[in-house]
Amino acid sequence: MTISFSLRKKITIINRISLIEWLFKGIFPLMLLITLAGCSSQEKKTKLPPYKIIFTNTSNVNNSSPLKIHLILLKSNEEFMSADFFALQDKAQDTLGDKMVNEDQFFIRPSQPKHCLLEKNLSEANYIGIIAEYKQLNGKKWRISFPVPIPEKPSFYEFWRSSPDELHVCVKVTNNGLSLIKECNLSCAAGTEENNE
Repeated sequence: MTISFSLRKKITIINRISLIEWLFKGIFPLMLLITLAGCSSQEKKTKLPPYKIIFTNTSNVNNSSPLKIHLILLKSNEEFMSADFFALQDKAQDTLGDKMVNEDQFFIRPSQPKHCLLEKNLSEANYIGIIAEYKQLNGKKWRISFPVPIPEKPSFYEFWRSSPDELHVCVKVTNNGLSLIKECNLSCAAGTEENNE
């Protein structure tokens, strides 16, 4: 009886091990493959979060006159970067054609050290172009263009991370022209922020 009980126990253990091996060798890889295939087939263009452009203004820009800014959402920036100032100032839609998605205009006042613009609808835009209408253009960098900031996707194993609620771009406005800066104060005082849909 003892032999038969011990033999039965060994057979049961062997059967359990075989079942576990079968699960890991057959079912588990199949489930993993199905999961990965499902994730890759649902990949679509990511919806971008709203972005905030913060313009920091140094004193005495534009000879203490308000500075008109054009913010242009673009599909590509080649035409924008090669066009002359007056073509973009007066006839941006004609000059850029179907490469232009949208345009906003606003003024930065001399007494305003910061202007914030919150853009919610990026639609088909791949680039953001900015033009500053300085009184005198001589030697000034009156135009800049940069790719639409795309948030980094968290790795598949970082499932707890989410995309940022808002993307930030900082533009410095000086007497020499426009430039992108890596960091700036992201807070905006009341009355300095505009929302665009």
